[in-house]
Amino acid sequence: MKKFNRLVLGLSTGLVLSGCSSFMGLRQPLYDGQPVEPDEEAIATYEKTGEISGEEKEYYFRYPFSEDIYQPSLDYSENEPVLLTDSNYKIGEDLPAGRVSLLGNGSAFASDNYEVHVGNLKIYDEQGEIYFENLFHSLYGPLVAQVDFRPGHTIEIIGNDAEISVFYTENFPENPYQLMDPPQVLENLGRIGVEQPLTQDGDIVHLKAGIYEVGLHLEAGTYEVLDVFAPQSTELYLFREGEEPRVFELTLNEIIYNVDEEEIEEVPEETPEIDPIQIDLQEGDKIYPNLVSSLILKRVVEK
Repeated sequence: MKKFNRLVLGLSTGLVLSGCSSFMGLRQPLYDGQPVEPDEEAIATYEKTGEISGEEKEYYFRYPFSEDIYQPSLDYSENEPVLLTDSNYKIGEDLPAGRVSLLGNGSAFASDNYEVHVGNLKIYDEQGEIYFENLFHSLYGPLVAQVDFRPGHTIEIIGNDAEISVFYTENFPENPYQLMDPPQVLENLGRIGVEQPLTQDGDIVHLKAGIYEVGLHLEAGTYEVLDVFAPQSTELYLFREGEEPRVFELTLNEIIYNVDEEEIEEVPEETPEIDPIQIDLQEGDKIYPNLVSSLILKRVVEK
């Protein structure tokens, strides 16, 4: 896994050699002509856990998150599924509250089979702060997510013929496309398989995009990040009561679009193997893997 590929100056300062013939050693890194001191503590933390700290952390937060993320997760209400399109919805009025599994319709971008369903979903709390956001897009965002629909929150969906099915159950039903018609070309190619938002096999946990509670959706402990499937390198946000939100970089070697994991061929490693980063998760923590098609974690230390 390649590290430091998105870190801004301070975590990834290059060493610049003097160009003169009478070489006197290594020149101090510069930015806009000013010397920059590497943050050795931040570098050490990143190498072990992938956590972004120091001045660079603010670049990973595009907006302040809602305080409602710290609230306990909701139960699955088992209500009938609902189809969301490009519009605004008030939770508790326009549709029921509860924990939900979301599935966005796929898209076909070929010129002779062009059928696009793209939707950017944002959930706002009652103060207008963002609680959750996901881009449902076959190429540039995951089509599956799991999150809480809290009473009083507002959902905003903008896009191009967006179709997002809402299931008030932990898992998708046998026919997850019962409320929408996927592009025919995808059906012909057998590319409409849907993986569940959360699966566990022993100490291995597979997560999709969403917000998950430690101790409820996955056990507390120290987890290694085994693999990340996403359209691009992204991040995992960690919310712990009484602390500032934390952010861990999730990097990947290959860009992965929305295909089943078993369809992905192994890519030979071209760089030396690096130990997986480890993240400590405590009871009651909330984790928010952002824009991931699949995040694979392995619990290595119990809590």
